[in-house]
Amino acid sequence: CATTQTPHNHYIRRKAGITNREREVAILATARELDARFEWMAHEEPALKAGVSPEAVEIIRLRGPVEKLPAEDQVLIRLAREGFTDRKVSKATYAAGIKQFGARKLIDIVQLMGNYAGTALVLAVFAVPLHKGKTPRLPPKP
Repeated sequence: CATTQTPHNHYIRRKAGITNREREVAILATARELDARFEWMAHEEPALKAGVSPEAVEIIRLRGPVEKLPAEDQVLIRLAREGFTDRKVSKATYAAGIKQFGARKLIDIVQLMGNYAGTALVLAVFAVPLHKGKTPRLPPKP
C-alpha cells in the first residue's frame, strides 16, 4: 500500500520492469525486516496471487533459511535482511543481485524497498491500525 502516488512511486511499482512476483517478495521481505504488520497484511495475499509459494512466504515471515528458495527470492530476501538489519550488504549478496537482475533493475528493486520502508514509517508514526477483523501474522517483536 503506497501512501502517495508520485511519478517515482508509479515508475517503481509499475514501469521499472520488476515483475509482480519480484515486487511482492521484495515488499514482504522489507515488511518483515521492519516488523511492518500493516504492510505484511496488505501484501501477503497479493504475493500468493503473484506466484510466491506459501513456503517462501513462511520463510520470510519466520526469518527462516532461504537456501531452498529460487535464486531470485534468495537475493531479494538477503538484500532486505542485510540492508535493513545489518545496515550493509555483503559483497556476495551484491554480486548475486547484479547477476540476477542487472544494475538498473537492482537499483529499482532497492528503491522499491526504500519506498516501502518509508511507507512503513508513515504507518508507524501515525499508528495506522490493521483493517478491522485482521490479526497480525508477524511474530511479536522480541
